[in-house]
Amino acid sequence: TVWSLDTLPGRLVVLGGGPIGCELAQAFAGLGSRVTLVARSGILGKEDPDAVALVEQGLAADGVRLLKGSDPLRCEVVDGEQRLIVGGKEGKEGEEAIPFDVLLCATGRKARVEGFGLEELGIPLTRSGTIEVNEYLQTRHPSLYACGDAAGPYQFTHYAAHQAWYAAVNALFGGIKRFKLDNRVIPRVTFTDP
Repeated sequence: TVWSLDTLPGRLVVLGGGPIGCELAQAFAGLGSRVTLVARSGILGKEDPDAVALVEQGLAADGVRLLKGSDPLRCEVVDGEQRLIVGGKEGKEGEEAIPFDVLLCATGRKARVEGFGLEELGIPLTRSGTIEVNEYLQTRHPSLYACGDAAGPYQFTHYAAHQAWYAAVNALFGGIKRFKLDNRVIPRVTFTDP
């Protein structure tokens, strides 16, 4: 993981143009790495276009090379040099080899729900692969609760803590009073400059 790095990579390739990819690309560029961010489509697909344009300008100003519309095809080692081969950059044909010292995959994550016996208990999953819960965060079995990334729909630490309060209080005191999960306002931020 990125947290196990003990030296600054000279050349970093970041796969993925979501919040984590953009944040880490800019952070490593600021620390002195030569960074290339490879995004299949554009970056920050859930943001307003004007905000995306500002972030793209900020990344460029910090020296991040942004490859939008590029498909990562394979990794190779040629003469001891690691390379990511991409194709299809913004309508161009052919392939490009991008040398790197570290390749960071920031392509999203999926809740890990296998191996806990959910199948044996008949606890269903949602279409996105999270544990199906009701508005009180109960699973199909009323004494079992789920929260955080495993329950979704948002993958934010503060949202997991928000859900955890409801799950814990409902599990402990649900016989006296239960609280419906309140999702009316879920703040979020992407830590880039701007």
